[in-house]
Amino acid sequence: MAKGKLKVTKESETGENLEFQNIGNNEKLTSNELIKRLETGNSVYNEGYYIKHQDGKKYVVSKPDGKENNNLG
Repeated sequence: MAKGKLKVTKESETGENLEFQNIGNNEKLTSNELIKRLETGNSVYNEGYYIKHQDGKKYVVSKPDGKENNNLG
């Protein structure tokens, strides 16, 4: 299964990622649609992304790639 790479296409005023686009096939997903796919555990996006739970809300987060300058500390 190919890794699904995403770019953020829409953010809220507070910086929350609201909409995404697959850079390979141009598929567009809302945050809620992406979360539903990740929850199935059988999505091309599971390889590179996961769901973070914070303050009773779910957020899509990319998995660390081992590059110190490319990850939040």
